[in-house]
Amino acid sequence: MTASTIRPCDISDYPALKGFDEFMGDRRIDMQQGSLLVATLESAVVGYAKVAHSEFMGWPLLSIVCVAPSSRRQGIGRDLVEGARLAAQWLRLYTSTEASNIPMRNLLKSCDAREIGFTDDLNMSGEREVLFRLK
Repeated sequence: MTASTIRPCDISDYPALKGFDEFMGDRRIDMQQGSLLVATLESAVVGYAKVAHSEFMGWPLLSIVCVAPSSRRQGIGRDLVEGARLAAQWLRLYTSTEASNIPMRNLLKSCDAREIGFTDDLNMSGEREVLFRLK
């Protein structure tokens, strides 16, 4: 696996993100708030992660990890999670995923995320959301 480079997102990254972003919302707003990291391979943006600064009971929440379909299964998701986890500004960092999202749960465990609980009926599907502490 080729290691990606993780860096803060820049507004010039928007066209690349828009090409593979699968999540609701406008990433330009996230960019202005400084909540995005991007992963690059050979200077091409291939993924991003969003850390919402105080979304989980006042603590930062890694709320999105998104990798371009053509770049999946290369360790980029792990690089993004690790980049967010190792950022010096976070004293603590949390994340969550649906109970059925086994690939994400395995990714989080590979990054030493600790499962800390769950909640039901949090999202529109009503599926159980599993909570993790990354830091």
